[in-house]
Amino acid sequence: MNVQNASLKPINKQFTKYVIPSVIGMVVQALYTVLDGIVVGQGIGEIGLAAINIVFPFGMIVIALAMLISVGGANVYSFYKGQEEAAKANSIFCQCLTLSAAVGAVLACAGFLFRESLALFAGGNEALLPSATAYLKWLAPFSLFQMIVCCLSIFVRNDYAPRLVMIATVTGAVINAILDVVFILVLHYGIEVAAMTNGIGMLIEIAFYATHFAGKKGMLRIKKPVFNFADMKRVFSNGLATFLMEFSLPAVTFSFNLAIIHTVGTLGVTAYSIVGYICAIMNMVLIGVTQGVQPLMSFCHGKGDKKSFSHAYSLGMRTNIIVPVILVGLCFAFSEGLVALFRSDNPELTALTSHMLRLYPFAYIAIGVTLMNILYFQTTERNAFSAVISFLRCIGFIQFFLLVSVYLFDGQGLYLAFFAGELCHLIISQILVKRAKLLGDTAVQIQRGLIEQDSKGESESDIASRDLAD
Repeated sequence: MNVQNASLKPINKQFTKYVIPSVIGMVVQALYTVLDGIVVGQGIGEIGLAAINIVFPFGMIVIALAMLISVGGANVYSFYKGQEEAAKANSIFCQCLTLSAAVGAVLACAGFLFRESLALFAGGNEALLPSATAYLKWLAPFSLFQMIVCCLSIFVRNDYAPRLVMIATVTGAVINAILDVVFILVLHYGIEVAAMTNGIGMLIEIAFYATHFAGKKGMLRIKKPVFNFADMKRVFSNGLATFLMEFSLPAVTFSFNLAIIHTVGTLGVTAYSIVGYICAIMNMVLIGVTQGVQPLMSFCHGKGDKKSFSHAYSLGMRTNIIVPVILVGLCFAFSEGLVALFRSDNPELTALTSHMLRLYPFAYIAIGVTLMNILYFQTTERNAFSAVISFLRCIGFIQFFLLVSVYLFDGQGLYLAFFAGELCHLIISQILVKRAKLLGDTAVQIQRGLIEQDSKGESESDIASRDLAD
């Protein structure tokens, strides 16, 4: 037992090395998001909060596409790195970076040109449309930088530089927050500035990642890409689950916005916006854990080290259960105080938001388990399983429970629909993980049986040969 624990100590060390910087970076980014909401709420007002929430799905779609390319590519990159094929690994990076820039440019143009139509489609009404359109006018062009930042951060983390990613993320978020306070609370600029400062933060992150390549500190090199259809097919297949996983957040936000406008009205959207800011911390922590453990699991899988792979998966799973339980408890205990940070002069808004905040975040306890199970399927390249679960998180159980709440119970239990849907995803993902492990163990037993049979056959053959010789 002691020998086994000693053999797993390097995995514990690597887990800490990758996960802690990843979580710190994500938490700081989430805290900036919360501060952004506080600044907008205090400096611009309830309409500003609701308008950003309406536009939020567009930004998350950009991130979802970035994760499709980046996480899918990083899994393949780390797999090749585990097999010590540096040239193939770097080729994956160059293809993904170029593709990310191209997709970002298309999204930037489309979002800018069709910003009013997008705001209307996302649920913007007469009160929210002007602010939502103004915010999207500046948010959309920065889609190009968002795609590049996402790609660089994930690949640089996989290239033995998790601390650099943490420093870049933290610095960008802090400067972003300072600019928000100065321009909105002090100089009283409008909602457009919230989008502009976000873009400035991205440019700062890119500058940090450039130092990784200028100093040639890792394996990655920026070269002219040679696109390979088989490589891109593998990247997209591997990243599809992450795309759907990221797309689930705007899909859920869009669904809840429509349901809340139907049952509560504009005030409900403002309340949901505040809850979304607070829950962003939980979501970013869980993403930080899964992104932090991903390089380790992908590398172990590529190397064929099943014991270390299982241990890293177990560490990530335990972390993703304990942390959201603590955070959900804090939300339940201090709901009114958290709401007061955003807006304290509207008792009706405070009461509604506090009620929502005591129910909605429970879903993140289930989400933590589901995200680790999706990562398990991705890193073992069981892409069908991960895609099914991620697709259901976009369109499936949550929308079903919302419809039941709105049309059968007049909105009763609306905020628990999120938890009910995510609980279904947890159950399904656990069943599929057990099935995948069982199939894997069966395959190993069959392989061992064949080897033993061959060895036995060879021994009998040797004995027969000796008998004939005698």
